[in-house]
Amino acid sequence: MPAPWILTGASGWFGRTALWEYEALHGPEALRSDVVACASSAKLIDFGSPHGPIQAVGLEALGQIHNAAGLIHLAFLTRERVAEIGVERYIQTSRAITARIAAFLDHNPAIPIITPSSGAAAVLDGHQPDLHGNPYATLKQEEEALWRQSGASRMAAVFRVYAASGRFIKDPRLFALSDFLSKANAGQPIEVRSQRPVIRSYVHVGTMMRLFWALLRSPLPSGFLQVDASMETLSLVELARIISRLWGLPEPVFCIDPSLEGDHYEADTGPFRALLDRYHIAPLDLPGQLRETANGLA
Repeated sequence: MPAPWILTGASGWFGRTALWEYEALHGPEALRSDVVACASSAKLIDFGSPHGPIQAVGLEALGQIHNAAGLIHLAFLTRERVAEIGVERYIQTSRAITARIAAFLDHNPAIPIITPSSGAAAVLDGHQPDLHGNPYATLKQEEEALWRQSGASRMAAVFRVYAASGRFIKDPRLFALSDFLSKANAGQPIEVRSQRPVIRSYVHVGTMMRLFWALLRSPLPSGFLQVDASMETLSLVELARIISRLWGLPEPVFCIDPSLEGDHYEADTGPFRALLDRYHIAPLDLPGQLRETANGLA
């Protein structure tokens, strides 16, 4: 068997998208022969394939893999888990996952690693770490530092995600985009609840995963690459208006106070789109992203 690609976090939103995109690009047989999917425990992962679920191994199985060709690392506890399991357990569990990945890379020298980080880490750039006050962002920065060091002997690419669209988007209560699209699916008018201007940069997860697989197959020279994963930047009011037009809904309800300080969580779209061009990946346009995301929610 050729050396496999390793995909961690395969049961999450980004992981299921990665499986979907690989199968769409290369077929069901290639996915199941080329990719070792890893999750928190051995399980079947349903990623919407007409060919059925894929078997994932537990993350501990990484210790037995010494012939990997490359790694897409998506295993990371999401921000909302802090409230669920508590700060101390969150820190301990997250660092244990990172340590397992670092040990795996030690046993597979020089293979490329590609991983998403978060715009939350960018917020801490130039500031002191705040492990207990902001554990998610601080631990993301800790991982970035490890992969930066790892880039001395391999391509280590980190993509900071600010906001995202895609077919496996999570609970509508967590994100404005999924809340808006849930309302659209129900034929209800959209309400922008924030009174201050809110700006977000979005990446389509499917497009990003196609780029990740392309980077594994044709990696850049050894070194550390950090890119903001950003395809579209717009305000929540603009987003609500676009969705309302696409779904034939009334004008969204909003009351923005321009005197309030804006909530800006955004990044330059140029570098990410330049990488898409380099690897000849056509990004899904915004209406397509919105329809795909809405279909996933439905």
